[in-house]
Amino acid sequence: MQAGVLLIVAACLRTHTLPVSVQEPTAQAPLGRRLWLRLLPFGLVLLVVYVVDSTVSAWSAVYLRGTLDASLSVAPMAYAAYQAGTVVGRATVDRLVQRVGSVAVVRTAALVVAGTLLGMAAAPSWPVAVLAAGGVGLGASVLAPLCLASAARLRPTASETVLARLNLFNYAGVVTGGAVSGLLGSTGEFRLAYAAPAALAVLVLTGARHFTRPPGTSET
Repeated sequence: MQAGVLLIVAACLRTHTLPVSVQEPTAQAPLGRRLWLRLLPFGLVLLVVYVVDSTVSAWSAVYLRGTLDASLSVAPMAYAAYQAGTVVGRATVDRLVQRVGSVAVVRTAALVVAGTLLGMAAAPSWPVAVLAAGGVGLGASVLAPLCLASAARLRPTASETVLARLNLFNYAGVVTGGAVSGLLGSTGEFRLAYAAPAALAVLVLTGARHFTRPPGTSET
């Protein structure tokens, strides 16, 4: 079925000629050590986000199946709930920021992520774990766009370079989250694999004060 959908999409695509730029590239000033230090809080938050994302996306089905005795048809539901929470979070983050500010949103999201990860770790049954996974997606999803938007404002004339450097942290988070949770799961400690990132999510609170933005601007 998926292959058929992809074939239909491919058949409907139209090609367009790309415009040729006549502007000469301009050299950008180096970012400098001071900017790297200002970028670090956003990088650490992004690292935590992708540790959490990798842990849930890679191992939630195995956790439900092996630890909570969910059936094969039910096991993927935690990841589906996580994605549903992600969609809701991304759809509402701008309005939340405009209403209460970036700092409050980041702090609330960090607490939601920490609490729901602990909920997954302590879940007595798979329905509880599925609901908690939805909460994890809701909280974690708003942090990444806020990181990118705030980091880009550190050097507006070189935002592409700044964001490219920031993305190094999400690669590290994906690798770390998937590997560590997999190692813990292989020893039968999948509950610990979800409790450990909860402690990291609390660390996001220390970086929340850096998430400020000029009035009237959008975060996503």
